[in-house]
Amino acid sequence: MNIVDRHGRPFASAQSYEGATRDPRGRNWPAPSVGPNRALATAGKPLRNRTRHAYRNSLLMRSGLNKNTTNEIGKGYTLISACTDEAFRKEIQRLWLVISKQLDPWGDLNFGGICHLAALSRRMSGEVFIRRLNRRLDSGLIAPVQVELLEADMCPQDLNRQLGPNHRIVQGIEFVGKLKVAFWFYKAHPDDGIESVSLNDCIRVPARDVLHHYKPTRPGQVRAEPETAAALIKDRTLHEYNDNELVRKRERAGLTGVLYREGFGEEAWEFDPHTGKPLFADADAANPVETISAGTWLRMVPGEKAMPFDGDNTGQGYADFLRWESLLYAAGMDIPYPLLTGDWAGLNDRLVRAFLNEYRRSISFDQENLSGFQVAFGIWRWVVEVLITTGQLSAPGFANDPWKYYAVDVRPDAWKHLHPEQDINARNKAVASHISNGEREAAEYGTDIEKNMRINARLLKQWETILKEEGVENPPAKLGGLFSASENMEHADDET
Repeated sequence: MNIVDRHGRPFASAQSYEGATRDPRGRNWPAPSVGPNRALATAGKPLRNRTRHAYRNSLLMRSGLNKNTTNEIGKGYTLISACTDEAFRKEIQRLWLVISKQLDPWGDLNFGGICHLAALSRRMSGEVFIRRLNRRLDSGLIAPVQVELLEADMCPQDLNRQLGPNHRIVQGIEFVGKLKVAFWFYKAHPDDGIESVSLNDCIRVPARDVLHHYKPTRPGQVRAEPETAAALIKDRTLHEYNDNELVRKRERAGLTGVLYREGFGEEAWEFDPHTGKPLFADADAANPVETISAGTWLRMVPGEKAMPFDGDNTGQGYADFLRWESLLYAAGMDIPYPLLTGDWAGLNDRLVRAFLNEYRRSISFDQENLSGFQVAFGIWRWVVEVLITTGQLSAPGFANDPWKYYAVDVRPDAWKHLHPEQDINARNKAVASHISNGEREAAEYGTDIEKNMRINARLLKQWETILKEEGVENPPAKLGGLFSASENMEHADDET
């Protein structure tokens, strides 16, 4: 039974949440209910194509993607084996120094370059696939394995098939139950025009030979969206507006002034002042449009005066408007506005430190869980497997406990100090107070503390040898430079 009003209509139920209200405030608010994979089934390709187009043509889009990628990867990752077998650890580190430069089949990128391209592709296209290429033992490579980066377009998003009761292909990825077992790829890029490709001649690659580098935003999501998805319309509209404003200024800059006169007789009229039509049959029609070159004066009629134009006014609030739109743009790109635009006006070092620390927390997540885990660790695991199976490394018990040998410390490139004196002083005090340790601090710098200590010890020994060779009988207690850093810190002023 329904309760009705005096007109016989059911009372409208009030929404518990204002955000779920309908008319009038929620009118024309499309919010379809779609699953994580259905949402990207048709939107994935347009989002990728529009992002790539914006990257080619939009200054802000290119700046945002490049800076996010550069902050994530820096110079590249430092991989340090964490295996408890010391002999294995030292040998694989020695081999990795060469292997990291042999991973690219074309020989153009080292390991850091591959990580950078993978991260940029993930941010621009939402995802990228890294395929393992097994090479011959006589290929001349230390480890007979290389990697190939495949764009998201290479895995057809419209390939969906039911292969069995619990076996299906979803958007180019093959599943048995919840387990990924294979990826399907075109033989060539479908938009390069080099080869004719279709869904019927895709290549099946086992999942063990593919790394899927992406950031899912919903549980159960098979493919991913570009990180620019929320900013694309803003980028397009702002880019067109700014471009039109620039063209308007350029065209207006060609007009220097106008020549006119305040009054003249009827014999000087050739056109009707109200309609603009010729008054005489032999009069030439006026051109409605003229091409203007720089420094042009518009001439009116004999007896005119010169009236130069004022400089172009950008419009009241134009700078504030652009700044606000750029702030929204930066929010959509997850990057601080000053870093995106280069506008650091009105900021002090404390504000810079505050928002850069927040930004770096976001980037640190990507370093640790996306490019660090999916790409760096994935490639490391392949290298370890190949070195062991080809007999170049001895790994007793690998079949039963492979993770002992997979163990690796993935260290991203360290950020430079916001304030060198304060930051280094704070790190030293953290170690001295036992709230941190030298190993952790070295890891945050992206370096190996054992390697650093050995190099410093070697330099110290070399310094002492030089003192003896030069006849310095009473060398100073403090040798200066790096070797006296700890002593100097004891007497350093507190600047934190």
